[in-house]
Amino acid sequence: MHLFHWIKRLSVIVMTFTVGIVFVCGNTLPVQAYTFTPDTTIRSQAAILYNRDTGQILYEKNADQQQMPGHLAQIMTAIVVMEECGDLDGTTITANDELYAPLYRYEAVDDLRYADIYNGDTLTVREYLYALMLTSSCEAALILADQFGGTDAFVAKMNETAQEIGCTATTFANPTGLYDARQMTTARDMLTITNYALSLDGFEEIATTTSFSPSSSNLANHSDAAAWSWTHANPMMLETSDYYYNGAMGIKTGNLDKAGRSIITEATKDGNTYLVILMNAPFYDEDGELQFYHLEDAASLLNWAFSSFSYVTLLEDNEETAEAEVMNSDGNSYVLVHPQEDCILLWCNNVDTTAVQKVIHLDENVQAPVKAGDELGSMELKFSGEVIATVPLVAVSDVDRSFMKFNLYALQNFPNSPWFRYGIIAGCVLTGLYIILCIYAAYLAKKNVTPEDPIHLVPHATQFKDRPRQNWKRSDTVFYHGPDSRQTEDTHDQRDEQKEREHEMSGSSRQ
Repeated sequence: MHLFHWIKRLSVIVMTFTVGIVFVCGNTLPVQAYTFTPDTTIRSQAAILYNRDTGQILYEKNADQQQMPGHLAQIMTAIVVMEECGDLDGTTITANDELYAPLYRYEAVDDLRYADIYNGDTLTVREYLYALMLTSSCEAALILADQFGGTDAFVAKMNETAQEIGCTATTFANPTGLYDARQMTTARDMLTITNYALSLDGFEEIATTTSFSPSSSNLANHSDAAAWSWTHANPMMLETSDYYYNGAMGIKTGNLDKAGRSIITEATKDGNTYLVILMNAPFYDEDGELQFYHLEDAASLLNWAFSSFSYVTLLEDNEETAEAEVMNSDGNSYVLVHPQEDCILLWCNNVDTTAVQKVIHLDENVQAPVKAGDELGSMELKFSGEVIATVPLVAVSDVDRSFMKFNLYALQNFPNSPWFRYGIIAGCVLTGLYIILCIYAAYLAKKNVTPEDPIHLVPHATQFKDRPRQNWKRSDTVFYHGPDSRQTEDTHDQRDEQKEREHEMSGSSRQ
């Protein structure tokens, strides 16, 4: 999918899901659509009245109830073709009537729509799209589906696209819109599909054209080329029709014997453009008379819209709505607030605007300084219990900050401030990391110590030989070491020699 097409899809999704409410309302973000009740009975099983200028649904009936779309499904057929074909005018296709086989087997022949496209006719893709949108041509639908992927792959692409643009209850089973029990959608999903189609270049021009004549014709099949012309199936566009509606344009009709009459049309008047979606209107009344309730419903809703709705200012930007408390201010501790901009909504004339409830939400703990224009809250506008708009409230004037009050406030609230908590958490984390690091360092130090060889741990006797004599005191600890063998032998010899000298000396004295 090209980036350009993705951007378009995103814009339509956003527009559809924020359906309407606001025309000019500052930065108002609508929360939920609000609707009114028309003064007429709508016979169609499902209906939506939508203002294209504001994106607002003014009325809905069974908008989320599944219905069979009939030929309205061809809008999705056109979407897939326009996104798959890079050149609508330069791409030509020659009709092959072998593709018409499913039409010959179809039982409810009154459901079939033809544009007199015969075997061998060569038309551009744009011309096939005119045949599809104006006449609900089943031939054109089959030819285009076969050209761009084949029927099965084409239908898969239809369902993929429906999901991508935000449809939630839609399943397509064929590109023609003919009866298939699996092919279902809702009025709300058809609004999403139609809005997306209208965002594609060239679609609205094709879908709202009253009549069209193809320029490339096969003379063998159409001897009078000028007579080969397609007129839009919506009689509300035709001045000669009993159902002509001034300002009505296109977009698509679809009738099925088992699914009633359906129509999607738009109309513009006095600068307002409305889109009407009607599905499954009965063919007959209670007496069995043939009726066109879908056309009557469309005219009734458009008349009601053009006559009953106008833009109403619900809030003015200079309306002082409340006082917001400002903490640590120098002087006045309150500041007035008012809507950021005017809030103008499309409103039903016979509904009193006093029925709109205004609910104010002011920010708490607003701290000085405050500048004029600062957003300090919001106002919800409610109608019938639903929020129809949310308007920002801004300060009217400046409020300066008191230096003394602010510092005292900061000191008192520091233990409750997030920075204090962050500091405690950071301190605990760092302490834990330090302990882990110390344990790891001790582990590494112990791991790297080399144990001493046990032989170096054996004690040795102290040698006292050749050491100067010491005068040992009685209190000193004396270590006695016995003489070695050599010292013992020397001592014995000295003793023997001493004895001999003593003996000789004693003998000499006797004589």
